[in-house]
Amino acid sequence: MADDNGMTPEEAQLAIAKAAQRQPKVQAMRDRLRKMAEDEEKGLQVLASAIRNLLHQE
Repeated sequence: MADDNGMTPEEAQLAIAKAAQRQPKVQAMRDRLRKMAEDEEKGLQVLASAIRNLLHQE
């Protein structure tokens, strides 16, 4: 996986899918962030970072 400062879109999609399997609220957050993001690739990076933070809080 890429460093914490950047991920490829494929890495972001994989991280999102894994997190969504663990916590249903991840999908809701994904939908909200996707709507907020103007650029899909940038939005995925923001989302993956947010998910990583959520998972580390547990």
